[in-house]
Formats: sequence, C-alpha cells, structure tokens
Amino acid sequence: MSRPIIYSTNKEYRQAVRNFCNMNCSDNSFNNYEIDEESRDELLFDESSTSKKMTEIYASTKKHILWIYLYEKAAAKFFSTDNEIGLAVLLSYDYFPKFYECWNLFIESPDKFIESNEIYQNLLKSL
Repeated sequence: MSRPIIYSTNKEYRQAVRNFCNMNCSDNSFNNYEIDEESRDELLFDESSTSKKMTEIYASTKKHILWIYLYEKAAAKFFSTDNEIGLAVLLSYDYFPKFYECWNLFIESPDKFIESNEIYQNLLKSL
C-alpha cells in the first residue's frame, strides 16, 4: 500500500495535493514580483492537472455504492447533493489523508474496498 499522507500546514497539504495530481508547478513568471510565498504557491496551482485527476477518480467511482455514499455525505457538508462537489470536499484539507487511503485501497485491492473495511470506516466516520 502507498505511503500515508501526513501534513500539518497549508504548504504541506498543497504539496501533497500537487503530488497526488501530478501538477506542473514550474512557472517562474512570478519571480520578479514581490509576493508572499503562499500567494505565489496559489498562483502556480495547476487547475488542469487537478481537473484531470478528479475526472479520472470520479469516472472510476461514480457507480460504486460505497463511493456514492461518501460523495453524498461529503457534499452535504456544503448543503449540496452533487457528488462531484462531494469529491472536491474529500480532497480538502480535513479529509484528504483518509480519502487518499481509501482511493489507494480501491485501486490496489478493490476486493478489500468493502463497507466493513477500517480504512473506509475511518473516512466515513470523519464525515
């Protein structure tokens, strides 16, 4: 199984998401401006890579009953019923490490991605 994701700062979280989405963040166009590190980091966000990864995840999971339930619970945090909003919530700071564990379990051992699995239950309980 993949290494767990651990972070304690926004910077570490953003780096974890960048790695997960295979973002290209090599743009140096902001180097000549006086801008704080966090703002520069946000400006270098590769929306295309994130969108591609989210599309890949959603396409693989949108008909799976356990993922649907997770998406519904997560979307409800934003008073939404849109499962794609639910996916975005699962990628947020508070849920990303547990989502990542579930995603890896689903990809690497789909037969173990069942309702009673501890990894699934940990994410579900956090919602």
